[in-house]
Amino acid sequence: MQAVILAAGEGSRMNHPEGQPKVLIDLCGQTLLEHVLSALAAIGVSEFVIVVGYQGEEIENWIRRQRLDQQWPLTVVHNNRWSEGNASSILAARPYLKDNRFVVAMGDHLFDPLGVQGFLKVRGDFVGVFDSNPRFVDVAEATKAQSHRGYVVALGKNLTTFRYVDTGLFLCSQRIFPFIEECLAEGVGTFNEVKRRWIAKGHILHIFDCQGMFWIDVDTLEDLERARGILLARLRKSRDGIVARGLNRRLSMPISRWLVRHTSLTPNQITVGVFGLSVLAALLFCSGTGLPVVMGALLTQLASILDGCDGEVARLRHMSTPYGAWLDAVLDRWADTLLIGGITMGLWRAFGQSWVWPLGFLALAGSLSISYSEARYEEAFREPSPFGHGIPAKRDARLFLIMLGGLTGRPVLALLGIGLLTLAENIRRAIATTLHWQESRA
Repeated sequence: MQAVILAAGEGSRMNHPEGQPKVLIDLCGQTLLEHVLSALAAIGVSEFVIVVGYQGEEIENWIRRQRLDQQWPLTVVHNNRWSEGNASSILAARPYLKDNRFVVAMGDHLFDPLGVQGFLKVRGDFVGVFDSNPRFVDVAEATKAQSHRGYVVALGKNLTTFRYVDTGLFLCSQRIFPFIEECLAEGVGTFNEVKRRWIAKGHILHIFDCQGMFWIDVDTLEDLERARGILLARLRKSRDGIVARGLNRRLSMPISRWLVRHTSLTPNQITVGVFGLSVLAALLFCSGTGLPVVMGALLTQLASILDGCDGEVARLRHMSTPYGAWLDAVLDRWADTLLIGGITMGLWRAFGQSWVWPLGFLALAGSLSISYSEARYEEAFREPSPFGHGIPAKRDARLFLIMLGGLTGRPVLALLGIGLLTLAENIRRAIATTLHWQESRA
């Protein structure tokens, strides 16, 4: 599937102080254009036609400098008629479109690809993504739509009664081109007016309802700041523990933005790299005392901070996958095992006392069962777990305890704290699950 990205407009409402093309404005480590490219790729688009006009050479030169044309299969098309309206940009892409159907996307609209899964499978010559529950945009400034039986019957910014808002993402067939040519010949060049005339002449504009997904039209500096705030908020997880919320995310998010802007590291590569840090920390803990333990403690906390970067980079680049989530979860469990095993081995070498083994076993069993109990609950009951934050025994807190124990020369207290906290939290979860099961059967 090919996509036409409209990036020819002047963006006069933005008034960006640096005067750069709007699609090249940085947004949490990526430009608007890169966000659109990665989001489209995530829904199944394999080739891109970027239509430029105003400051078009600057955009094309930037694409070449960044080697975006090597990362993505894309073609840059210059539209000399861009001032006539964005419909002329769609027409300019016509010679480069091989398939009967193609996607049309706005270069300044961000959207969450998870909200439009299945969009490309909808049949019809003209299909639009519309939102029945817009949560992130100024509805007063948006294009509204009235509907009947799943298709649009009226479209405009000034509609007083409407059910949907236009997100700016469309699936078109080649039949749209003669219609655009007619509109341009009559002096009508905006895509919105093309859509209105398409409807007025009895053609069908199908509706794909994204039902409140994240999307936003970045038209002004205020929109830009709102988009940045939303993207940063989406990097956090509702299940983040107390250390992740108060410390780790504050450090990992700037690192993730830097990684997105200056490296080509994938989320899975970051996952493996962080696991490597944990392995090194575990080996250092095996020494039992001294500087190696301190270094192991610092590496453990560094790994804990960077552990958030793989997911953050994945969300910024729209590269989240089930495999990535699986890999992260598996390597986290191995890292926990190696760290606790390394500390236990170090204590055995330092003190030679048999009591270190049951203490290490308690810490390890509790750590593994915390993540397992949550995953198994959600699989068994097919709903999010009700455990909440509860006792601070999640991975971020456990690694923080390991760091404190190593820095203070008391790794034994770290193991004891992990063991007791995880035991208490597992008991709490067992009680909560039992009560939930009894209530559901009552």
